Parts: sequence; structure tokens; C-alpha cells
Amino acid sequence: MRASPVRRFAFVLSAALACFLAVGLFIVPARYVGVRMGMVPTTQVTSADVQIPTQHADGSVTAEYCSEAVTTNGLENLSGRTSTAISLDNAWFSHDSRIYQHDLATACAVLAAVCNSESQYYSNVQGSLPYAEQTLGALGFDDVRTESYALRSSLLDELGALLSGTHDVAAYTFASKTIPRTASAPSTTLVFVGIRGSYGVEWLSNFNLSDAEGAADHQGFRAAEDEIQRALTQYANTIGADPQHTRILITGHSRGGAIANLLAARLDNLSDTDNQMAPASGIYAYTFAAPGATRAADQHNVTYGNIFNIVNESDIIPQLPLSIWGYGKYGTTVTLPSVSSNGFDGHYDAMCEAFQQNTGIAPRISEDALATLDAFGERAAREVPSTEAFANPLGIFSFARALFGVDLSAALISHYPDTYIAWMQSVPAGHLSFDAPAQAA
Repeated sequence: MRASPVRRFAFVLSAALACFLAVGLFIVPARYVGVRMGMVPTTQVTSADVQIPTQHADGSVTAEYCSEAVTTNGLENLSGRTSTAISLDNAWFSHDSRIYQHDLATACAVLAAVCNSESQYYSNVQGSLPYAEQTLGALGFDDVRTESYALRSSLLDELGALLSGTHDVAAYTFASKTIPRTASAPSTTLVFVGIRGSYGVEWLSNFNLSDAEGAADHQGFRAAEDEIQRALTQYANTIGADPQHTRILITGHSRGGAIANLLAARLDNLSDTDNQMAPASGIYAYTFAAPGATRAADQHNVTYGNIFNIVNESDIIPQLPLSIWGYGKYGTTVTLPSVSSNGFDGHYDAMCEAFQQNTGIAPRISEDALATLDAFGERAAREVPSTEAFANPLGIFSFARALFGVDLSAALISHYPDTYIAWMQSVPAGHLSFDAPAQAA
């Protein structure tokens, strides 16, 4: 009996898919090996692509970046290119890093978005730019390194990571500059580290909590941080950085913020050892929208007083993994104004104005929607009180039930780097809440 046309088509299709998978299993890992051996070319940032940003009379420069709000608002700007002003004063790095500096934090919010945007250039999105090279170069940095994006930005890269199981990674940017000596201090090397947020298949790594014995940190974030720390050590050695005269500035948004949190904590722990990369007073860490990265009992120890984690209460991501599961962040949590804050309406209006000035889009969200987002963590904790409860179909269903009633559009806006940038540009430091005592410069 002859097979029906439908069955023949299904057979041919399945055979084609099997061949594609078999070829993919061979070609994609071979590409990775070829790149590492220098036999296969990757996208390279060329000087012709780097444009000089506008410099303003006050010393600030125009930083271009890819706005998620813009890319989701229409098809006329697929690269999502937008811009805002940024300043980076060398004098800020003469202050003890355990003193919160709002201007430095605001600059980091922009730099985190810039480092997220670098992927657009490496995946050849039309209209995109080498954002990190442009902004950091305009701020006086040299030796800008973004090659980690080369195998972690295109669809082929994502397929390769999925097939090879190498998705516990993150792309990152390094750069350095010399801060000239003053009458009271010798010259120092400032090293910048910007870590990209969740991208493609790396989302799977966000769920790699792993309860490995003795592992206090989120394993997906820790694996990515391990690689970055090793690369940072090599970078510092290459540029000849003297640990005693080095300052390190670390930032990242979302997943990038969580990895930055772990990196800063590791560097703090190394600061009094032979493996020191910089003194603790010279390690500056500002993270944004970071999820919980650790269950360490000492996460709020004064050792980590130089790590400031800026969160928006109406952003779901910093509420995960749930605090009731034991997860949190090293250092101090700095909370932006919420619907329950005094004078919220005025602060929110100012944030929306800054957002619109940067992106051309008005991000209005109702107070009811914001309040629902604020309360998400409490609802989820009642539904799924432990990681064990989450690790089964009923737990997943219960977690999904906690999401019921959440305005997903509002949730996205609350998490956008654009939103954090606008909040930082518009809210005075005195209206932020700190979960641990902190001084503000």
C-alpha cells in the first residue's frame, strides 16, 4: 500500500529536520572552535563605524543606545536608537566607594543600557552602532573590549549555545582610562565593567538556581560571573593595572545586574588578599533591576557596603527568585519611589517627562497597575513558598496564578532600562530608600 501524500510529506519534513539538526550539531560547535583558533572571522568593531558623540558645554556627552521602548513601539526604528546625556567626573573616584553617589549611579544606568545595546551591532541590526565603543571613547576610555558579544548575539550564536549547553554566560564590556595624579593622590587606572542583561537562550540560565551543596549563589549567574572574573583578571594584567592604584566601576541591568552583583562581591572578598584587583574602597558597583543573586547569610555584611542595587518596586524581576526562598543581593538595596511613597505623583510625572525626552514616548501606567506589580512578590510567596514547591507542575501553575491580574505591558515598561534611566535622572537622592545605612555624596 502506498503512503498517503500527507504521510510522505511528513516523512520528508521530519527527515529534513533531522538532517538540519545533525548538520547543526556539527557545524555550530565547529564554528566555535574555528573562532577560538582564529580560523573563522567574527564581526569586528572598525574605526569607521565609531562616530564621535556630541559633547556639551557642561562636559557631558550624548550617549546613544538601543531603547526597548522604541523598538516595541513601531517598525520605523528597528534598531531602537535613542540617546541621552551622560557625564563621568574623574573626581567621583576619589570618594570612598561605600558612599552612595547619585550622579555616578545615574551615569551607570545609562552605561548599563549602552552595554546591553552592543548586541545590536554584533548581530548586524540595520542602523545600529558600536554603542559601547562610542560612548566610552567619548568619556575618555581606551582599550574598549567587546569581543565577548561576537559569539553571543546572532541567531546562530543562540543555536550554538543551546546545542552545546553553553548558555550560562553573558556578554560584557571592558574599558580603562588613566585618572591623572593630583596634589593629594597619584595617578590611578579606572577599569570599567559593563555586563549585558538576558539575551536569547541565556534566559534559560536565569532558571538555573541549583541547590548544589554549599552553593549559596544562583548557579546560572555564578557561572557567567566566573568567566567574567577570569577575563577581567587577564584584562587588568594586559593593561598593566597596579591593584593599589586601580579603581573598578561595575554595572549591569537585569541579569547583567545580578552578575555584576556577584562580581563586585567577589572582588570585595579578594581585596585583602594576594589576588586583590583593587582596594575595597575603590570598587564601585551600581546594579539596576537585578534579580536575587545569592542566599548567602552575609549578603548585607559591611564588606559589601560598596554595592548599590537600584530597584523599582513595580518591577517584577528584582522580586525574583523570591525572597521567601532565601534569595537576595549582596550589598544595599536602593528603592525608587513607589505608589506608597509620599509625593509619588510628582516624582512619577518628572520620571515620565524624562522618559519622553529620551525616547519620544510617554510611559504612563495607572497607579492600580503599579500597585499590583508592587505586590507581586507577596502574592507569589503565598502561592509558592519554597523552591521545592516551585519544582513541580502544581507549583508552576500556582506561580502563574500569582501573575493573574498583572498588566504585562506595565511590567515590561517598569523593567526597561529607559525607565531606570528616567527615574535616576529625575528623582533626587533624598527620595530614595536604602535598606541599610548609607551615606550620600
